[in-house]
Amino acid sequence: MRIPHRIQKRIGKFHEWLLGRCVLWFYHLPTKKNKIVFIKDNGKGYACNLKYIAQEIIRQHLPYDMVWLVNDLSEEMPSEIRKVSLNSVRAVFELATAHIFINNAKIPYRVKKKPTQKFIYIPHGQPGAKCDGADRKQQGEFERLSIKHSEQTDVFVSMSSYHTQVIKDNFWVPTNAEIWECGFPRNDMFYHDTIQKQQEIRKKLNIPEGYKIALYAPTFRDNNKTEAYNLDLHRTLAALEQKTGSKWMFFITLHPNFFWYKKPIYDFGEFIWNMSDYTDIHELMLVVDATITDYSSVALDFSNTRRPVFLYASDIDEYKRMRGLKEMYFKYPFSLSKTNDELETAIQNFDNDSYLPKLSEFYKIYGSFDDGHASERFVERLKNMI
Repeated sequence: MRIPHRIQKRIGKFHEWLLGRCVLWFYHLPTKKNKIVFIKDNGKGYACNLKYIAQEIIRQHLPYDMVWLVNDLSEEMPSEIRKVSLNSVRAVFELATAHIFINNAKIPYRVKKKPTQKFIYIPHGQPGAKCDGADRKQQGEFERLSIKHSEQTDVFVSMSSYHTQVIKDNFWVPTNAEIWECGFPRNDMFYHDTIQKQQEIRKKLNIPEGYKIALYAPTFRDNNKTEAYNLDLHRTLAALEQKTGSKWMFFITLHPNFFWYKKPIYDFGEFIWNMSDYTDIHELMLVVDATITDYSSVALDFSNTRRPVFLYASDIDEYKRMRGLKEMYFKYPFSLSKTNDELETAIQNFDNDSYLPKLSEFYKIYGSFDDGHASERFVERLKNMI
């Protein structure tokens, strides 16, 4: 029997009231010294930097009680992690009794912070392209929530010397907070022997033998418009095949912020796959041979593989007005195309021998800490905190 909408609304309001009361009641409970609560993107799953921090804790056999707050309890995770529904009384209890809380997004959480608790923020994106924090052009509610989030944060995690400065300049860092210059744990995999893992992923996904893979991973637009995603997929595949003499296919990963991202805005088929539902995009990057993106941090993450990155930003002028772009974006060692014609030319003219030195020089300017050991550095600091 379907519950009437008015009844559902009343139940929802009561549920929110109950969770709010639990935040106050549970504040008086003692914290558990070895408990760590993880939240990724408001409960969206087991991925990003948090996943690789948890994996390092498991690898070291550390006696920590790890709790992951998720929207979907069917999400696959290691047995060492307890899954708890994000919008539940149990989640409020876990947050209230945790010693360490690690999150990757500036989103309000149902917790009243205690003096015995430590909040660690390791962002899901890295700076370089989009303006964010205090230099973001459109603020409003975002600024209020971001300031509140920063006021409660004890540790900010940086992946480069440039990132550290951005945090200091734009993220309302409290005077008593720390910045851990660890690098991003999610990029560690690119610095280790990945052949076996690549084979596992290709087999799991049933990728056709002999095909190279191009990833198209555009970021979201604050105005939710879709005109900028006009990449000519078939023309791009043809250009890649002509350039390399190999067969190519596309992985398309659309940003989770797209309310329409599960709807086929492209002509998906045998060699153009919609991978937007794949939980861990960094795992996909292991088998990708070239990446095309716009203002997403995917460009910098994927560049750790030393494989080609192409920027396709057909709406760059509008984006600069709407969100803002940092000067660092224009120092990237990647070609920047505004049209399909320009992208085709960029692919045809790509020269790996000149690309790699430019990439190395950029890393010096950017001051990247990524070297394959970010997870270890983070967990060592975590052990000292616990």
